[in-house]
Amino acid sequence: MSTKILFLTPGMWKGGAETQLLKIARFLKFQNNDVMIISLKPINGFNTNFEEEGLRVVFLKNWKTHSISNCMLLYKAVKAFKPDVTIAFMFIAIIFARILKIRFKFNLISSIRTSVLPKKWNIPFRLTAVLDDKVVYNSHASKLNFENRNLVRKLGIVINNGIFLPELQCQNNVNSSGIFVWICIAHFKWNKDYLTLFKAIALLKQYKFRVDIIGNLNDEVWPFKVIKDLGIENHVRLLGFKPNASEYLRRAEAFVLSSFMEGMPNAILEAMAYRKPVVASAIDGNIELLQGANAGLLFEPANQQDLADKMVQVMHMSEDNRIALGRRGRNYIESNFSEAKVMSDWSDIISDYSKNGKARLNASV
Repeated sequence: MSTKILFLTPGMWKGGAETQLLKIARFLKFQNNDVMIISLKPINGFNTNFEEEGLRVVFLKNWKTHSISNCMLLYKAVKAFKPDVTIAFMFIAIIFARILKIRFKFNLISSIRTSVLPKKWNIPFRLTAVLDDKVVYNSHASKLNFENRNLVRKLGIVINNGIFLPELQCQNNVNSSGIFVWICIAHFKWNKDYLTLFKAIALLKQYKFRVDIIGNLNDEVWPFKVIKDLGIENHVRLLGFKPNASEYLRRAEAFVLSSFMEGMPNAILEAMAYRKPVVASAIDGNIELLQGANAGLLFEPANQQDLADKMVQVMHMSEDNRIALGRRGRNYIESNFSEAKVMSDWSDIISDYSKNGKARLNASV
C-alpha cells in the first residue's frame, strides 16, 4: 500500500539540508509512495521540473505580505493531501508541522540538521516538543546536545546524510602547475565565516596556492572589497554557484571550510568522497567527521592564524600523506554515508510510521 508522505521545509534553497530532503523525497517516490513537499518560503534554488518527476511541490508566498493567505494555503494543502507521515526539516518547519499534527493526526518525524537551536525558536520548540513521534538527527553531536539539554521529549536516532560516491582513479590527480589548489564549497551565508578564511589567506601570501570558492554570492559585494583590501586577488577565485562542482573537486588538492556553525556539512562529506584532505573549523559536526575518519585537520573557529597554520601544514605534507588522509576519508564515507545505506534507513523508518506499521509502532511506545 502506498504511503502518503509530506515534507515540510523552510525553503528550497540549494543547500545541504534541502539537497538531502530532495534525495529522500525522490527515493521514497521511486518506491511508489505518494510524496508532496511544502516550502514555507517562495524559494526554489533547484533547476529542476518537479512535476516531471512526479513530485508535488507547494511554495508559500512572502509571509510579511501574505501571512493570512499562507496559513490558509498551508492548511488546505495538508487537508487535501491527508499525509500518513510528515517529515519536517529544520526548526521552523518542525514547529509548523507540530501545530498541524494537532489537527490532522499524522505521524510526525522531526529532522534536526544542526546541533544548535537558535534562541528565537527556543520557547516554541520546547513547548511543542511533545508532539514528535520520532526525532531524526544527521549527526551524533546534534543528538547528544538536544537530548542532554532536554530540548526534545523523544529519544532520537541518527540517519546520516546520503552522499554520492564518485568513481575515482587509484591516485589523486597530480597538479603540474606548481600552485597548490584548495577548494571551498559554501554559499556566502553568515555562518560560513568567509572573513576568517580571507584573513588566513592574507597571512600566506608568500606561498604558491589558490583557493577556488564555489557558492552563491547572494548579490554580496563585500567579498570582492575584502579580497582587494587584503591584496589576495591572486590567491582567491570566486566562481559563484556551480550546479556540478565535481570537476573542481577532482582537480583540487585539499578542501577548506571556515564555518562557525554547521550541522553535518555536505561539502565536507563530498570532499571526503573525492579523497581530499580537509581543513575545517572545530565545531560539532566537523569534529565528529574529521576525528571519526582521521581525514584532516581542525582549527579553532574564527582564528585566522590557526587556520593559516593548518593550511600550511597540509601544503607542506608529502603527497603520500595527503593521499593517505584522502583515502581514510573516502573509506569513512563508504562505510557510513553511502546513499544506498542512508536511503534504506529512511525507508525503514517510513515503514514503521506508515499506516501499515501503525500497530507495530503503537506496540513499541
